Amino acid sequence: MQRLTVALTLALLAGIAAGPSWSQSYPARPIRMLIPQPAGGTMDTLARMVSNQLVPVFEQNIVIDNRSGANGIIAGETLARAVPDGYTLLYTSASLANNQLVHKKLPFDALRDFAPVTQVTTLPGYLIVTNPQLPARTIKDLVELSKTARVLYGSSGVGNSQHLLGELLNSRAGSGLVHVPYKGFALIVNAVLGNEIQILFGAPTTVVSHIKAGRMRAIAYTGARRWSGMPELPTVAESLPGFVYEASWHGLFAPAATPPAIILKLQTEIAKVVHAPRMREQLESGGHVPIGSSSADFGKFLKAYFKDTAEQLRIAGVKPE
Repeated sequence: MQRLTVALTLALLAGIAAGPSWSQSYPARPIRMLIPQPAGGTMDTLARMVSNQLVPVFEQNIVIDNRSGANGIIAGETLARAVPDGYTLLYTSASLANNQLVHKKLPFDALRDFAPVTQVTTLPGYLIVTNPQLPARTIKDLVELSKTARVLYGSSGVGNSQHLLGELLNSRAGSGLVHVPYKGFALIVNAVLGNEIQILFGAPTTVVSHIKAGRMRAIAYTGARRWSGMPELPTVAESLPGFVYEASWHGLFAPAATPPAIILKLQTEIAKVVHAPRMREQLESGGHVPIGSSSADFGKFLKAYFKDTAEQLRIAGVKPE
């Protein structure tokens, strides 16, 4: 019995001693990065931008794994079941928290089963975009039109931040916008282009080319201040005083119990990437603001975000299903 105890103790000490060296050698093989949407969406685009900059730093490939569907739940479950060794990561958005609050039963708990690595960016606002055939050129026009005509808006699923924005507009302005869920933002874009639906809420980087080409019309921005990329475009608050909607955020997660040294290494390198001048310029031109926060700060942010979003869902009348 005594020999067994000594052997177990020596094995434990060896594991502790090996931990730092193992973390220093990370990554020793390609990393899989889960994206909870199809290729072409905002998360996918930015995740690839960040990954491309990390590859030469880590000297390993980062394989993008698009796990779309169920508003990100499939990707979240995949991460929760992954080995906590830093080789499976999840790049996701605020929809992670929305899922937790909207669905009564999920196969994971984001605060329990995920280790926050870093908040990569924040998106201060959405562009409210319409099909050009819609006879509404301002928020007031849209509100009035939706009271007498069927005006559809798309989101990437029930409880998604886009869905929440639409219901908050209905609650605050008395509009009658009708929600249509899709399985990814690219599908929403196609639906607006084809006039299948009339409204979408999008990050500037995902819709600005369509706006410039005349295929879509921007009528407002939901941020606290006008977006620098379209300074002529009014904010929603200019028509509805006090209405500000910070669109979303992007963050990186690892499975719970991932070694802290690996979390720190990922966070440190991502912070360098997003704050590099060229990357910062690319992010800001698309309406995003680089963050690169510590794991601890991201964890605090998440707890506050869950609380605030639960209140928004209550106001919008979106109940758990």
